[in-house]
Amino acid sequence: MSNEKSAAAAKQPLTIDPKYVGRISGVLLSICLVTALLLGVVNSITKPKIDAIQAEKIRAAMSQVLAADEYLPIQLQKDLQGVQSVSEARAGGGTLGYVVQVTASGSQGEIQMMVGVDMENRVTGVSVIKHSETPNIGTKVVADQSVLDRFIGMDHSYGEITVNSGTNRFDGVSGATVSSRGVAAGVNVALTAAFETASGLVE
Repeated sequence: MSNEKSAAAAKQPLTIDPKYVGRISGVLLSICLVTALLLGVVNSITKPKIDAIQAEKIRAAMSQVLAADEYLPIQLQKDLQGVQSVSEARAGGGTLGYVVQVTASGSQGEIQMMVGVDMENRVTGVSVIKHSETPNIGTKVVADQSVLDRFIGMDHSYGEITVNSGTNRFDGVSGATVSSRGVAAGVNVALTAAFETASGLVE
């Protein structure tokens, strides 16, 4: 008899109280709204600080690659692949050159860098702003300023800069060839952007 009652009970459909479902849904919705509100408040407080820190970091990178009194942003009228921005470096009322922010492909992702170029279209400095290169491999290039400084004085007089070969050769770091090529590619893009800007091709 008891087995028959158990079987009958098992056949009965499971019912859920709509009011209970409504209460649970209301609680979950309230939690989501409060969480979203808190995230919005935190973002409104931290975003200006983060933006200010990033702006200062970019300004420091500009000063490192080409010291100047001021950097005037140049509005690009055409898309230059890899170029994030171009700024005119000025001091004493004259133009010293250009500072170009570029993005190149490394071994593990994008390499964001700042490149200074003087009026003779020669590299005055290279600074890596952000990267995700492999520690102790790619970082031997992007995080070693003595390696980045090897680009100083290079230009496009003998064509684009190439790594470990060619007439305009940059000696890359052993074991970090991809990262070396990534930085070299970024420098090439910066030199082209600076040249076109100085020539009036980009205004």
